[in-house]
Amino acid sequence: MTGNQTSQINEGFERQAHDLINRKEFDQAETLLNSVLKREPDSADAYYFLGVSAFLQGNIGTSIEHLRHAIELDAHHTDASICLSVLYSDIGKYPEAKRAFDQANQSVVHKRVGDDSEIDRKFAIKHLELADLYFRCRRYDEAIEEYSKAAVLNPKDLEIRIRHAKAVAKKGFLSRAVQELQMLKNENPEYAPARIQLGLLHYSQGNLLDAELEWENVLHIDPVNREALSYLEMAKQNRLGSNTNQ
Repeated sequence: MTGNQTSQINEGFERQAHDLINRKEFDQAETLLNSVLKREPDSADAYYFLGVSAFLQGNIGTSIEHLRHAIELDAHHTDASICLSVLYSDIGKYPEAKRAFDQANQSVVHKRVGDDSEIDRKFAIKHLELADLYFRCRRYDEAIEEYSKAAVLNPKDLEIRIRHAKAVAKKGFLSRAVQELQMLKNENPEYAPARIQLGLLHYSQGNLLDAELEWENVLHIDPVNREALSYLEMAKQNRLGSNTNQ
């Protein structure tokens, strides 16, 4: 059998396994994958799909076993490494999760032609998860770094830039955070979340008029935006309270 024929067979079973797993037809998927392993005992992809199937059925131990076997067979199997890292994170095994992620990060240099954008998106998700974890632990320097990596890998996800600005603000660099959000707003005038967050930063610094202006502009874009309505009411009550105390 030629290399091209083998490649076509592999692509065929991968698509079929993916479809069966998506339809939650796990028994059929596993039958297919086990038949592949009888022909090709060293198929890392087959073990990877078995791991995904086991994970979706709640069989965590079996999933870890299959994913680790896939990585043993192919140290540069990015999908298996990322999946294993996410799984370890979910069950609280953070050192193991970091090792699996580091391995996936190293293997990105071996990614196949045509997979660039999908792999970048997967890495962006993982960097975002790490950034959020650092943020919750108040480790803002690390959070800023991870948000920056995620934004570079997935520039279309504008929410990442908002989270980055929040971390910058928490670090104490309020002017820089304001500048980042203003840039995001100018690049995407219809993107309401940037204006919402910019308004909150203005509000936190006592710039009530600037804050209200941002939230009012949100309502021009989306007249029923609950956040903008709520924050405007908050600002109004604050102003009334200040007038009463004078």
